[in-house]
Amino acid sequence: MPDIKNEDLLSLHYQIEKAEVEQRKLEDLLNDKSVELKRNRASKLMLKMLCSALLILTIALIVYVVFWVDRDNGDTVVMENKEFSSFQSEINGLKTQLNQLKSDQSDLNDLKNLYMYRDLINKDTVYSVQIQSFTDKKVSLISEKFTNSLVYSDTSYYKLSLGIFETLIEAQEFRKTLLKSGVIDKNIFVISYKEGKRIKIENPF
Repeated sequence: MPDIKNEDLLSLHYQIEKAEVEQRKLEDLLNDKSVELKRNRASKLMLKMLCSALLILTIALIVYVVFWVDRDNGDTVVMENKEFSSFQSEINGLKTQLNQLKSDQSDLNDLKNLYMYRDLINKDTVYSVQIQSFTDKKVSLISEKFTNSLVYSDTSYYKLSLGIFETLIEAQEFRKTLLKSGVIDKNIFVISYKEGKRIKIENPF
């Protein structure tokens, strides 16, 4: 039986860990998608029913104006035409709202994925590459809501990290990429975080 190297076992462990994390994320995403689809279907169904009802009323009004209104009564015809225009405006407004719901759906999905991503950071262990330390208090004001970075402070220094990764291997590869670019100094570290708190400096290789 061939010997399994420690490096192979470590790599296999990371692959299994990453697969389990991805599976949990997919399950959560599928559940959220199911709930969202049900809500969207209900909203679209209500809008379609309302549009259909208004369309039927509009057709009925047209039939009434054409076949039943005394054509000699000009004032009555003008009033009915105004009502018809009002109904038509309402229908156009509802159609506009329906199109807006469809166009906003993709933005809603992106926002949901972003919050799921931030929730993962707060719950599970993640890895980031610390690139710099600052004493400037303004650094702590960097918003993490829409950035792929972390700012941590346990002393008078603020530590700025780039990248947020699910596995140590991904963070190590990102560190190598930064070093190869030549822009970042060699004195950068791979840091692990859990529940928004820094755990330790990891092996950079």
